[in-house]
Amino acid sequence: MLKNRKGFTLVEIMVTITVASILLVIGVPSLVSIYEGVRANSNVDKIHNIVTFSRSQAISYGSTVNICPYGTATSCGTDWGKGIRVYLNSNDVLRVIDSFNSSDKVTGPAKISGNANGAHITFSPEGLSSGGDIIYCPDGKTAQSKSVSITSSGKVSYGDDGKAC
Repeated sequence: MLKNRKGFTLVEIMVTITVASILLVIGVPSLVSIYEGVRANSNVDKIHNIVTFSRSQAISYGSTVNICPYGTATSCGTDWGKGIRVYLNSNDVLRVIDSFNSSDKVTGPAKISGNANGAHITFSPEGLSSGGDIIYCPDGKTAQSKSVSITSSGKVSYGDDGKAC
């Protein structure tokens, strides 16, 4: 008489592992792409919000507000990927975005010649701006880039996708 045994055979386990491996090989690259897209959207929203905040603060304070790549607590840097700093003057920091993902590339307006402050965007007390684009490229991929555009009239909007980093 045969007893009914519980469990899996070696063949069943090997087939299950093979099918799971195939699904992982196909699925993981798709998940990475989705993750990069979500990260890009989230960080572009942060950039858009901080630029809009900067313009409103310039109008509210009746003073010039600057946006620049984060350098130190009292100065601007040159790498937008290390974060963004909003300030009234060198000592009055209004808001900061900490550094972005290290594999991502963020570009903004280049250094203005003759300007000691380096690369930055300025909003005047009237809400007018020096203008420029801040482009966010997840993992340095131009095809998936997102941007925020600032016009000289001070309009802040989401820019075109796919801009070069």
